[in-house]
Amino acid sequence: MELNQNDPEYMAAMQLFLAGDWSRSETAFVSLAEKYPDSSFVYLILGNIYYSLGNLNRSVEMYEKAIEINPEFGNAYYKLGVCYYRMGRLLRALEAFKTVVAMKSQSHAMASYFVGLITLFLGRDDEAEDGFAQFREISPNSMIANFYLAQLKIKRKKFSEALPLLEELVAQTPHFAEVHYMLGVVQFGLHNNTDAIKCFRKALEINPDDERSKTKLTLLTDVQWP
Repeated sequence: MELNQNDPEYMAAMQLFLAGDWSRSETAFVSLAEKYPDSSFVYLILGNIYYSLGNLNRSVEMYEKAIEINPEFGNAYYKLGVCYYRMGRLLRALEAFKTVVAMKSQSHAMASYFVGLITLFLGRDDEAEDGFAQFREISPNSMIANFYLAQLKIKRKKFSEALPLLEELVAQTPHFAEVHYMLGVVQFGLHNNTDAIKCFRKALEINPDDERSKTKLTLLTDVQWP
């Protein structure tokens, strides 16, 4: 039977869910799952309820049931990925997030972010760079993509590609010492030593305990920085 959103039982269950009454909404949606066993949405909400209750194993079961009913349910894959990520099951999480990214019509910006984050942790730099690049394309105002992309490009000595990313980032986060340090590394890598010195000095101004910036400044100026 198809879910009837005008069903008073469903409406009452949704009120409990939206009110954050997890215990009573669990009971209500378990009853709805019996009434509408083919509703992927009901199982999605049950997954959300168990997630809020901290029962991740049960939450995974519900999201997988929702996907079994509707294999094209992008939101359920995303929620499943979040659960697996919290459980430390990174490969399963990655599989779920990649499925979301592949669903162009249902793509979720944070799925690309998680693909980048997990593959970065796993040392898969190519995949991580692709994931963060997609995240930046979908959410151009989110500077977190710039940060991770710049890290990867610095690691791979792609300094000219890292530069505009960091220039955007430093404009948005002028008091973030790490960004000034990274920008200094890039300028040094591009042989712009005068600009590199300015960046390392700014990093040190914000964070006087940054030994890396002190070392770089000593190298560039022949002056021992305290």
